[in-house]
Amino acid sequence: MRNFFCVFIIAVLLVGAYRCGAQNYPVYSSYYVNPYLYNPAEAATDFTYVFINHRRQWMGVEGAPVLTTVNFNTLINETHAGIGAKISSYKRGILNTTDLSLSYAYGVALNKKSTLYFGLSGGAISNTVELTDNVTPDPALANYQANNIQPTANFGMLYRSASGLNFGIALPQLFAPAFTGSTFSSTDVTPFDNAIVSAYYRKRVEGKIVSRKRRGVRSRVKTNDANAPLELYAMYKYAKAGNSQFEVLAKLNLSENFWLGGSYKQGYGFSAITGISVKSFMLSYAYELPGQPEPGFSQGTHEIQVGLRLGKQKKFKRVAPVLRSTITGNKDAQHTARFQQTVEDADRLETDKGGSRKKYYVIVKAFSDFTGADAFKKKLIADKFNADIFYYAKDKKYYVHVLETSKSSDAYEEARNLKNYTKLKTATVLTVEVPKQ
Repeated sequence: MRNFFCVFIIAVLLVGAYRCGAQNYPVYSSYYVNPYLYNPAEAATDFTYVFINHRRQWMGVEGAPVLTTVNFNTLINETHAGIGAKISSYKRGILNTTDLSLSYAYGVALNKKSTLYFGLSGGAISNTVELTDNVTPDPALANYQANNIQPTANFGMLYRSASGLNFGIALPQLFAPAFTGSTFSSTDVTPFDNAIVSAYYRKRVEGKIVSRKRRGVRSRVKTNDANAPLELYAMYKYAKAGNSQFEVLAKLNLSENFWLGGSYKQGYGFSAITGISVKSFMLSYAYELPGQPEPGFSQGTHEIQVGLRLGKQKKFKRVAPVLRSTITGNKDAQHTARFQQTVEDADRLETDKGGSRKKYYVIVKAFSDFTGADAFKKKLIADKFNADIFYYAKDKKYYVHVLETSKSSDAYEEARNLKNYTKLKTATVLTVEVPKQ
């Protein structure tokens, strides 16, 4: 009878864990420091990081969730790829879940300042039931614990921009969690039962002046590794089983080494966050106010995370496109404007209406006088661009251009590449009707 009662209680707890959609996968408060916890695409980071996270939820409530996670992630220097690994122990009552996964992330440069990353994690997960010593396990339960090893996988995408705006989507459970005996051969693929959508603003500030103390002397120095004072985060966790959740977080960097902040998690309430960062060491702490699982039952939730930043800064291999405007052409200065040449006489552009073709010029700058245009043209030639001048009679301006083509796709692609990968941010396309000969 006692064994039957134990098995019944275990079954109720397992079903309850399955139905509690928000708890199908671990909840973290320190993701703002360690976003790889939720999204495998975040594995490609500019440094090598190692984090240890420990979370005790609903203190004072027996059997409340306790979570410990260790993770490692880094960008592989001078490549497009990042790797990561994570192992966690997630205990809820007598149910303990151990999760081990490896991640691979790959980045695609959209332009010089933004990158789209794709990440995939895969590994194994094991659910075990921990009984007290004076309870004799049922044979069915023993068989469950011996065979409950399942595959685990998650997928993520991340848009990362130098402007500080970042957007991510993660599918944290590509395989359905099973709390009854399961193996790799009997797993349901349910990628869209859970999803995490995130957006955050974290701006890297270059050349920020900070105060540092060295050998007893405090001085003002310039740093290349600092974030803007205010960081903002928003996250929505969708769960098909119910209990979808929205969360917002604000972090205020009071100095290079210390921050304070707060968050609101739907269904959990308000939290306070703080942390320090000294050289390669990081420590963050979060406290969630009491209120879960029911008001008055718990003493709040505590989460602490320790991190190390290892090695030198990694560099993403951003392959710049081949610029047509720097490939060919005679660099000898040509001091005559195009309107003086027979092929593209401005008058013929205005008078010959009997058939024409379009020509596209990648324009860098326009001038009202030839002298200014010629000086700017020489400067571009010195910078290895195939610069030349085109006089357009319609608006009586001298246009300095770096590419002349009959293909609109080539012109617009070149203008886009010049904006993204060179200092010629004003590049644009001028379309001209040229009469057929």
